[in-house]
Amino acid sequence: MASLMQELRSRGISPKQALGQHFLIDQGIAQKIVRLATLEPEDCVVEIGPGMGVLTFLMLPLVKKVIAVELDPGMADYLKEKAQGMASLIIIRQDALGFDFSTAAKAADRRLKVVANLPYNISTPVIFRLLESRLFFSHLTLMLQREVAQRISASPGNKEYGPLSIFIQLYTSPKIMMRVPPEAFYPSPKVESALVGFEILERPRIAIGDDGFFQKVVRASFAQRRKTLLNALKNSPLALGSGKEIEAALVAAGIDPRRRAETLDLIEFQRLAEALHEV
Repeated sequence: MASLMQELRSRGISPKQALGQHFLIDQGIAQKIVRLATLEPEDCVVEIGPGMGVLTFLMLPLVKKVIAVELDPGMADYLKEKAQGMASLIIIRQDALGFDFSTAAKAADRRLKVVANLPYNISTPVIFRLLESRLFFSHLTLMLQREVAQRISASPGNKEYGPLSIFIQLYTSPKIMMRVPPEAFYPSPKVESALVGFEILERPRIAIGDDGFFQKVVRASFAQRRKTLLNALKNSPLALGSGKEIEAALVAAGIDPRRRAETLDLIEFQRLAEALHEV
């Protein structure tokens, strides 16, 4: 740990709060993450936010290619300098939210794997972006704030349960693989982290007729989560129908209009979306 921190200081590199940077500096934990990432020799790995490359250079001997997507120009230059002569490492200075995963998957001629120590301030948007591009992945290994990991694995009736829980569980099989203490990072965050593995399902866990409409219904249901489903959907800007039509759809789906979104499971949301689609 000390040598990595000294190298940062010697280069005048300091973590940027605006980018949510917390560099992983514990080599033992880094080695365990790489072991848990289910890497194979023919894999092409996209690493989001490689930072100082602690994971990057552990993965390189194990896979065919690592694409490191780094927004910070200083860190991107540092990686390029450290990786001279390593043809299997491609460094791209870009925001991961705009990265073209489809082109990378086509170039690799196989589905990608993603390994990332995600900045806390963009972890949820990145997860949703990865879900949108899920057809191009076989597995994700993500370091997340423990609170986000709990939301991902939350079940109906839990206060953490919401759109993130539903979409993750619809398209992937998530597993919290280990907790990581704050002192494994520099600077140390104020919260504990968790490493989560996501196996991308070959097809959604339940059949969804209109994927986009299903997502709209879920988001609208949780937009005012303290309200009943009827009131939340009736007041939604998505124009899902009149109050009477929405109430009729809820009854047709076998759902009490007085329930709240956090009590519905995947199958109930499926029935609700189908009923509202007919409105």
